[in-house]
Amino acid sequence: MTALKRVALVAVVAGAALLSATVASAGHHPARLRLGLVPLQTAQLGAAGASLALAYGSGSIGSDGFPTNGSGGVIIIGPGGDGTHGLVGGYVLDYGDPLTGSTGVTEIRTSVDEYKTPAEARKGLAAARFADRFAGDIFGAAGVTVTVKKVKPARVGQQRFGYRITQAAENLNPIVRLDEHVVAGRFLLGLTVAAGSASAANAIAPHLLRVLHHRLQLLLGGHATGKPPKLPPEPADGQAPGGPDLSGMVLQPSDVGMSHAVNLFQAYTPMPPALSGFFMLLSPAGTYDSLQQQIGWWPTATEATYGETYGSGNSFAFGFFGFGSSGSPVDLSGVGDNAVGYLDTGSGGSSVDITLTNGQAGEHITASSDATLTASDVQSLAQAAANRLDAGLGP
Repeated sequence: MTALKRVALVAVVAGAALLSATVASAGHHPARLRLGLVPLQTAQLGAAGASLALAYGSGSIGSDGFPTNGSGGVIIIGPGGDGTHGLVGGYVLDYGDPLTGSTGVTEIRTSVDEYKTPAEARKGLAAARFADRFAGDIFGAAGVTVTVKKVKPARVGQQRFGYRITQAAENLNPIVRLDEHVVAGRFLLGLTVAAGSASAANAIAPHLLRVLHHRLQLLLGGHATGKPPKLPPEPADGQAPGGPDLSGMVLQPSDVGMSHAVNLFQAYTPMPPALSGFFMLLSPAGTYDSLQQQIGWWPTATEATYGETYGSGNSFAFGFFGFGSSGSPVDLSGVGDNAVGYLDTGSGGSSVDITLTNGQAGEHITASSDATLTASDVQSLAQAAANRLDAGLGP
């Protein structure tokens, strides 16, 4: 999903990407499948998924576990391997956007990975299961409560597992992800359903998993035809059409008490489903040893709020879908721009976590210092960021 964060040590995507396949009869060389025909398309998603648009990140997966279209990827680490040993390739179709705030189904992601042998497919399943156990860290963010619960997928294939991962934040609908994987011979099938409630995800997942497994069996028997859907275009770096110039909204060295930058990196970077994204790293940053800032221009104000709150907005700069800081909340009611801040202090120093949203604009700031910071430091930094954001958006 991101150019800046292509590898996560232990990660599972809003709907993981490793899947399954069935072996040919003994003594015969297994036939190669058109893997792009296995994941579910709009016609198979049912009423709950009929209106969901195909998302960037869909497409083929290489033998290294990364998407071949350059959309970034995740290496799933498990005990005894990274889940890609023996991987031939795969394909994923991801429909929808989990950040719309809807209480219904917001995303359906299905995938298939082909391994050289059933034993290697089972190792891929074990790695995916291991990664889901860390979902609380992966999907964590300041102010967000994450719960992870085992579930039983529909009885298809030879081995399977499932987890329901729920992110909850004050005054927002939760984001519930039902993540299921099934080994079928030398293939690993994956299904992730995201919704604004557990009941909405639970209602459709068993049927979709059965359809996905049946579709694989049809292809293995040579009975399925057609072609994969046309993939969305790769998002371009830079200012979104009709959107503001995000580069003029970032903090400046003077905002943190510096006359000039010593080490500075800043650039536009794709961050779907945001329409545009800008990233800045300043080190040192006055009071702070390091400061990172990401600003996104989202399709709607609701998506800006959900994206920044639940961590998707900071996946590009601060870790894949989360790894947000914890700490004590700081009162930022006087800052404006729906500012929310957290301060974490300890013997090793301090860290700051700030989010702001103004209409379709959302931003996330993390900063760290060896010194012991106070709430006033967080308030000052948040106010400086809000001033830059408001000035960039104009009247």
